[in-house]
Formats: sequence, structure tokens, C-alpha cells
Amino acid sequence: MSVTTNLRLRQSVGIVVKDDTVEFFKANTRSSILLKMQFKGIVELLANFDGVNSIQEVFEKYKEIQIEQLKSLTNYLYDQYILIQQDEIYPLDVVKNHYRLINILEDYFHSTSEVLQAIDKLKNSTVMIIGLGAVGSLVASYLAKSGVGNLILVDSDTVNISNLHRQYYFESEIGQEKGERLKKQFHMMKNDIEVKIITDNLTQDFFERVALPEKIDLIINCADEPSVDMTSRIIAEYAMKHKIPHIIGGGYNLHLTLIGQTIIPFQTACLKCFDMALSVINNIEFKNIKKLHRENRKLGSFSPLSGIAASLASLDAFKVLINKYDFLQQT
Repeated sequence: MSVTTNLRLRQSVGIVVKDDTVEFFKANTRSSILLKMQFKGIVELLANFDGVNSIQEVFEKYKEIQIEQLKSLTNYLYDQYILIQQDEIYPLDVVKNHYRLINILEDYFHSTSEVLQAIDKLKNSTVMIIGLGAVGSLVASYLAKSGVGNLILVDSDTVNISNLHRQYYFESEIGQEKGERLKKQFHMMKNDIEVKIITDNLTQDFFERVALPEKIDLIINCADEPSVDMTSRIIAEYAMKHKIPHIIGGGYNLHLTLIGQTIIPFQTACLKCFDMALSVINNIEFKNIKKLHRENRKLGSFSPLSGIAASLASLDAFKVLINKYDFLQQT
């Protein structure tokens, strides 16, 4: 795509000039592009792309460069998310409240108008999170802080003292409903977030007997009772039928962090696809292993590992909500 006006250098991009190369380093994604280039004034040249100057106006300052060379370079840097088209000015209140979010979103879009649309998408999105334990409570908090405007929180449990080392709750909240505590915390952070609480368990008939909004943009499964396999199957059946993206939020098992998959109905592998592939591996690894029955078996858990699973699920959730499926990691 050829863009000749309103280009500017993204704030997350650093430039390193050497003898015959120029490296563009993307700070947010920790990736870089290395170009062969002997023009030493590239930093000063790109500083002229401030969202106002046109390519022609920049060319007038650098007569030693051919206009076609400059157009070719800027088009390439535009395609590689180094330069962004400033086709709409960010409102002051959006900059004040979402400055860091804007910075991240610019890595995914080619224009400022698309960034503003993504902020609106997040604000108008509805995410259902089922299970508010070590992973679910953190996922809910991450999404609330990332600009998601509507959350449906599902859990029938209350806060227990054994939860505090790894879940998003506090000692003063012991004995209170998990969903209600998260709702109160999120309203303290931002008063424009809508939080619906469903104090119920995820059973086979959950989606038939519970009234839900017509529009749900994403379901994240963080429930492990009676098992992650069973809760994932219940959610997948409903989500595939209604074409709702869904994420298995992962969790903590045998002192290892489980990372679940992200599923876009009829675009990525579904839950059954994963089961088919994993069963082949599991049949080999678990051959001749006998499972021991343990009553009320509870293993220790390490808080940062739950945080890893929650962070990865939240990152994919963020990308799903802004419709950037090409950047998903757990598909």
C-alpha cells in the first residue's frame, strides 16, 4: 500500500545506525529489522515524519535523495510497522487515560484511526471468564486493566485463606464471593466497566439454564472442576455452536504450568483437533503408567507459574478482541 501523507515514526521504535546498516528495533515486541544503508542522516530524516509533513515536503529538505527512493523506503517502513499513518488525532482524554495502551496497539495497526477503533472494540467487548481462581482472577484483572468494558464472571466459590498466595484476593475478603470481590476491585479502578456476576457451577446444562447476553465476544475457561477436560468440552460445544472464540486458560498441574489453546471457530484447530493430536503423544508417554487414586489430593502451587498461564491467556485474549488473529500464539 502506498501512503504519502501524515506518516510518523512510532514511539516504540529505536534506530541504531552503523557503518553500512541501519537497525529498526521494536521495543514492544523485541523484534528488529536490519537494512543495508549508507545514508548517515536516516535518524534526522525520519524525524521529519511527524504526522504532518508529506513525503514531498521531506524530500524538499533532502535533495540528495531521489523522490522514488524515499517513497520506496517509506512504503517499506510503513508495511513493516515502523511508520504509522496519522490520519486521525488522538483525543486528549484518550491519550491521558490510554497512553500505554495506544503505544502497544500501534504495533498492530497501520493508522491511528484503526488504533482508536481497537480501543472502542475493547471497550465494547464482552468477555466471559469461567472460574476465578489462580488463573481466572488474574486474567479478569489483566483484561479489566487493558480496556475491556464488559466482563461476565462465573464462579460459585468464596475466598479462602489458602487462595491468597496465588489469586487476586486479599485477607479482608476471606469468606466473600470471588466474583463480587473482583467486581468491587474493578469498579475502584475504573467506574465505566460493566461486570455481571454468575454465582454458579459449570455443569453440562449450564448454558441451557443460565441467562446470558446475546453478544459474547470471547469465553475463557479457567475452571478445573471436575476436570479441565470436562469444562473445556462443555464450553467448546456451546462456543462452536454460536461461533464464539474461546480460550482454555491453562493452569497449574503437577508443578508445571499448563498453557491452553486459543480456538477461533472454523478458522483454527478446535478442541477435538487438539485432543486427536495430543492423544497420540499421551498414549506413547503414558504407556504402562498406572494412576494412583488419592482422596482429596491437593498439590502445592507456586504463584508465578499461575501468573505465566494467566498472562499468556490474556495476551491471546487481547489479540482476539482486536481481531488480530495472525498474531495469536496458542492456536
